[in-house]
Amino acid sequence: MGKRFILGSGELSRTTLYGEGLFETFRWKGRPPVHLSGHLERMRRGAEFLGIPFPGEAELTRTVHEAVEGSGMEDAYVKLCLLSRGDLHFTSCPERGEVTVVVERYREPRPEMRCSLADFRRHSSSPVLRFKTTNYLENVLARRQALRLGYDEAIFLNERGEVTEGAASNLFWVKGDKLLTPSIDCGILPGITRGLLISISPRCGFEAVEGRFSLEDLLAADAAFLTNSLIGISQLVEVSGKTVNRNLRIFHALREGLFRELGWAPDPSA
Repeated sequence: MGKRFILGSGELSRTTLYGEGLFETFRWKGRPPVHLSGHLERMRRGAEFLGIPFPGEAELTRTVHEAVEGSGMEDAYVKLCLLSRGDLHFTSCPERGEVTVVVERYREPRPEMRCSLADFRRHSSSPVLRFKTTNYLENVLARRQALRLGYDEAIFLNERGEVTEGAASNLFWVKGDKLLTPSIDCGILPGITRGLLISISPRCGFEAVEGRFSLEDLLAADAAFLTNSLIGISQLVEVSGKTVNRNLRIFHALREGLFRELGWAPDPSA
């Protein structure tokens, strides 16, 4: 490579230029999240896919502990990032990974959320969708549009018109005794909380079914929900002006089961 002259402020990275990086977000409620290892394993798989040297689970766990303890926050939002460093030519491979941890005070989510449909489609064949990468501009644009329109979150359809996921959440809905959710091959991120809710659904009285579904399937639900590792679960009550059924009995059953598994349930002895 020849010499390169850059005029500007700040150090450039492959993450800055190409979105080549990974992140995980989760709630730290007085202790490490119960499924921290799941987040780190997903980051490891993403690092392998992108070719970013992975520091190892032990080092990442230690760094997160240090960041949260240094913040002094008992209930915290944590964002763990693995940034890509190396030669800046776009076809070059990463040479090293750089870890950054952001800690902020946790903010309680809305128990009910209204969503708009993103005005562009996701393509289910994109390999990037399977990982939580910093190549996040589609999510940002969709969420910004939703907020401008007075909604809380955006929902993506794919090239076949199937519902996929939210800008920062996975989708579930109940029909009868079935808990339905888009399958991975629709083009979604396999969320940690998504996997957890699927695994505990029989204990909540539902059979989890992953598949390909239309927007009409979602709108015909008995109740619908959004999940991620920060909100846990919230009710979805509207999609682009169309009302989605509320069912507090179903919501509370799923929420209580999920919160027990996450370690977020109130301490009965407190």
